[in-house]
Amino acid sequence: MPYLNVGEVRIHHHTYGEGEPLVLIPGLCGDLYNWKKMVPLIKDHCHVVLMDCRGSGLTEAPDRQFTMSELADDVSGLMNGLGFSRYHVLGWSMGGNVAQEVALRHADEVASLILMSTYTRRPDRSSYAIDAMLNSVKEGASINNFMQMMNTWCLTQSYYSGKKLIPQPRNKEDEGKTLQGFMRQKAALDAFDSARRLHKIKCPTLVIHGEEDIMVPPYMGEAIARGISDSEMVYIPGAGHIIPPESCYAHIISFLERHSIKLPQAVDVKMASMAK
Repeated sequence: MPYLNVGEVRIHHHTYGEGEPLVLIPGLCGDLYNWKKMVPLIKDHCHVVLMDCRGSGLTEAPDRQFTMSELADDVSGLMNGLGFSRYHVLGWSMGGNVAQEVALRHADEVASLILMSTYTRRPDRSSYAIDAMLNSVKEGASINNFMQMMNTWCLTQSYYSGKKLIPQPRNKEDEGKTLQGFMRQKAALDAFDSARRLHKIKCPTLVIHGEEDIMVPPYMGEAIARGISDSEMVYIPGAGHIIPPESCYAHIISFLERHSIKLPQAVDVKMASMAK
């Protein structure tokens, strides 16, 4: 399995395809395998970099709490370590918070930004529900049940039509590590707020949001689009917090093509204008 030492962390990552680099950042407690359906749709158009953030997956990190800034620095360190001084960034949900922080802390590196199902400040209702679910795990519920409950907030009513819950066997040895990493990511997420810093993001930005998202209501995506001057907003009909790759990949490819690293800014602006 490919790893790269970046400062104090050892980052698990995979790469696919050729072309301009695009790093995909997963959401809360997610890992690089969350993108398995997206990769085949975009790898012919860009050099895709997947990673496990510290606190989840197979990335190794010190046994302590971390911040969103450190998660962002991990992304920059990985991309620089792979030889990319300029790259595109796509983040989903919490990964979108990390992506915003990358654009703020490493502005000279980020060619464009794609934010899916994300926000400037974690939604209070969703955070409350997640804390309640975490508490149930502390009281004896399994991580598998926790994830099933999380998914009901991320997927739509139509997805669950006719479905029955199938209990999964638990692995208590893995559960402790997963819970600890989740809680650390959640603490980093709770401390994040970009609302008053959005205007500092100057790179071209695409905001993608599902029209039926109940975890992060669409108006929160709209707030991001309003706050970043050079941004576009795309709504995905029938999608919840988890947006099916087949519903959004064409928007991603089009956006990347219009904001190529290789294109001079004057040409880029002209092409963007023609595309409207």
